[in-house]
Amino acid sequence: MPQSQQPKEGEQIILDQIRATPEVAVLDVGCGEGKWGDALFDDVDIIDGVEAWEPYVEKYSLKSKYDTLFVADIKDFKHIGAYDVMILGDVFEHLEYDDAIKFIEYVKEKKIPRVYLTLPISLCVQNGMAYGNPYETHRYQWKHEEIVELGFEQLHEGYNENGLVKIGTYVMKNENINN
Repeated sequence: MPQSQQPKEGEQIILDQIRATPEVAVLDVGCGEGKWGDALFDDVDIIDGVEAWEPYVEKYSLKSKYDTLFVADIKDFKHIGAYDVMILGDVFEHLEYDDAIKFIEYVKEKKIPRVYLTLPISLCVQNGMAYGNPYETHRYQWKHEEIVELGFEQLHEGYNENGLVKIGTYVMKNENINN
């Protein structure tokens, strides 16, 4: 869905941490409706976005919410520059397991100081297209333990609005870079 299922408490933790150091460049991967651009545009030095589904660009006015907007599938996206923060909000469940692992390995090579990840960590089936978007299909059901094994620390765990899906909020800090 272009709208996040993340509980407001998890979202607020991410916003508070990013706003605590506003001189940052942020990359929002999987913009959807652009909630991170809306929330952070006036609070950070740079906020760029990546969205795979081109119809969302116009539908949600994404170009007005980001300094630079890339229309690309993150499986093929190799333009990660000098960002201080990356947000992967409700993205990982839409990737095949191997593609997600390759992307995280690439992100680790880029040594981005903070990578935030939000995703369902309980059953959340979404088969087929939603809103005409083939990228909306859930391709892998992640477990909390798998996310921790990738190097992420859990910041929050809560349920989506209807109380049926457990959503995890995580951060991965690159220890080789001063935050």
